Amino acid sequence: MNQCDISNSQAVRRIGFATIGDGSNVRFWSGTPFNMSNSLANEGHEVVHIGPLSAPLLPLYKTYSNLCRTFRRPGLSPFQAGPVVAQYSADAVRKIRAASPDIVFAPAGSIFAWSVPAGVPLVYASDATFRLIEDYHPNYRNLSRTARKASERLERDTIARADLILYPSQWAADSAVRDYGADPARVHVVPWGANLKEAPARESVLGDRKPGPCRMLLIGVNWKEKGADIAVEILAELNNRGVKAELVICGCTPPEPVSQDGLTIIPYLDKNDPAQRSRLDQLYRDADFFLLPTQADCFPIVLCEAAAYGVPSVARATGGVTYAVREEKTGVLVPSNATKADYAGVIAEIFANPARLARLRQSSREAYETQLNWPAWGRRVSELMQSL
Repeated sequence: MNQCDISNSQAVRRIGFATIGDGSNVRFWSGTPFNMSNSLANEGHEVVHIGPLSAPLLPLYKTYSNLCRTFRRPGLSPFQAGPVVAQYSADAVRKIRAASPDIVFAPAGSIFAWSVPAGVPLVYASDATFRLIEDYHPNYRNLSRTARKASERLERDTIARADLILYPSQWAADSAVRDYGADPARVHVVPWGANLKEAPARESVLGDRKPGPCRMLLIGVNWKEKGADIAVEILAELNNRGVKAELVICGCTPPEPVSQDGLTIIPYLDKNDPAQRSRLDQLYRDADFFLLPTQADCFPIVLCEAAAYGVPSVARATGGVTYAVREEKTGVLVPSNATKADYAGVIAEIFANPARLARLRQSSREAYETQLNWPAWGRRVSELMQSL
């Protein structure tokens, strides 16, 4: 897309896309920055990648953090350690000045974004605030008092510095205003999209359901945190109720061997490998439900991907999940204290009603097409940046 394709009301900007890692690499942060930057470029903006940023002391602090975890002592998040922050921010300032952007866009960049040179508008995007993930997300549990104060300060300073603040959920946006005093006029909710190289054709995923048992799919990298152990119990509960069911868990392995009728575990599939991506594609196409009894999540992109395939989600109502799953649109939310019987009851009830399942498949795909995709995100963000 060139400048002629852009509405006269939308000026083309030179955007310094600043990330700690390489935002142009699809493997960084599950491809989210890659898709963000491509979406902005497709809106006609000139995107200049500022990153990866350098912090030579980071390995030392990672080692110390791992030792603290090993001995169950309060530790630090190595990225928020003072000397590491100083190195990241100094490198960011140096590279931003060299790039001379009209705007700096810093996804998940609270470590350095507060230091963006004065006079350069800053767009800060994240899926949560520190106040929300403190003692909630596994990476931010059991932090020392010093580490908590440092993380809190970075979050507050970045939100205060930002001219535009973007979150994928109201859960996060409310925290920015409530907990950090952000100006509500600068805070906007723009849902993120599915990190798919190519979305499946609508007609190919909304055809007649493949006959057979109730097929469930769970994708995640951490067995315990994503609730894979609970998912196995849900599978057993369904079979005990006389509902023939199957469950595929992809991306992680149990700490101890697990055996259950109808269970398949696939330790890892690389979406960037064509053969493995094709297998993952088929898992989505075969699934009736995407199951996510997650313990903690901010905005699981995998729920957007399930919607792209017309697969309704059954997920635990926690964190930003309540905004990634639209009740009776892209699936059903189960209370945070729900039991395996509660999950099984919801799934069995929907599966026994083919018309309802078909409606959920249709509305899931529609939600993907209208909101849960990166082109829609790029258009909305481009509109919001005009005020800068």
